[in-house]
Amino acid sequence: MVVDLPRRILIVRLGAIGDVVNALVLANAIRRADPAVVVGWAVHPLSRPLVQGHPSVDRVHVWARGGGLPELRRISAELRAERYELAIDLQRLAKSAFLARASRAPRILGFDRARTKEASFLLTRERIRPADRSAHMVDQYLEFAHHLGLGDARVELSLPHDPASEQWADSWVREHGSPVLLNLGASKPRKLWPAERFGELALAVERAFGVPIAFTGSAQDTPFAARARERARSVEASAGGGWIDLTGQTSLLQLAALQRRCLAVVTCDTGPMHIAVACGARVVALFGPGEPRRTGPHGQLQNVVRRRPDGSPAGLERDRDLRTEDIRVEHVLERLRDWLAPTRGTSSGQVVDG
Repeated sequence: MVVDLPRRILIVRLGAIGDVVNALVLANAIRRADPAVVVGWAVHPLSRPLVQGHPSVDRVHVWARGGGLPELRRISAELRAERYELAIDLQRLAKSAFLARASRAPRILGFDRARTKEASFLLTRERIRPADRSAHMVDQYLEFAHHLGLGDARVELSLPHDPASEQWADSWVREHGSPVLLNLGASKPRKLWPAERFGELALAVERAFGVPIAFTGSAQDTPFAARARERARSVEASAGGGWIDLTGQTSLLQLAALQRRCLAVVTCDTGPMHIAVACGARVVALFGPGEPRRTGPHGQLQNVVRRRPDGSPAGLERDRDLRTEDIRVEHVLERLRDWLAPTRGTSSGQVVDG
């Protein structure tokens, strides 16, 4: 079916990292339907590497934080100069909807009222139909493709190809081998798994499978890596000798390149979890509060590990009552065993509640 898409489309999804990764499904759907459409993307600097050079994104507009009115005027003028015919607000916030309007595109498309925040729906001129608010965000972003007439649009997650990052990852794996990556960080403290638990897991993986282990995360997670090693060494003096701490040492695209070559990624609910999914890595996602069916690893929800508080009823559904710290090492190790020791069987295909 031939669809007459606008010739120039702006996508506004400023951050965070995981949201930008998931929103790329829309750019990919547009590119697949009509490669001649010019797709622009407005983004904050942190997430810029995820769209800069992406094969489905032609223009990147960076809105620097803290720039005040001069920065807003600058990016507004930049957007107007591109003469976009359609601006799509995927952020659902007042600032993103305002930026979409600032482009002066004739069509301003956004989420329906029930799914917006800060009354941002008032700034859009066109809204997608109300749908399942509990659906995964990847599928919610894909609703925009369907709204534009791309009824056969399918989920396709991908990241820019960076030859330098790929070369770095190749060299790393040649030297150390394909690792299990333990991503230590999370954007919110309540989503963190204790650093000591990561140390215990690393020790258990080393003992059980003898594979390379590397810690990943931002520079802020470096103290977590030290605490993880300290905990493991309190159990076994020689533990951690071969573990590699990459926290704060990789760019987003270097991390992605290494994830493509790893045996598995163990991660909390954070942006690198979604990067790993887009790279095709096998992911064990540790969830406490949150909605994994909405924001978990798309296509790998069977690998989400959660634990109900001790003594709680089996049917407990309130996410606020779930704590990441209640997940035990054996819960994670059992899921890794499915991949690292395949003779032990395959996974059940359901979210694991301990």
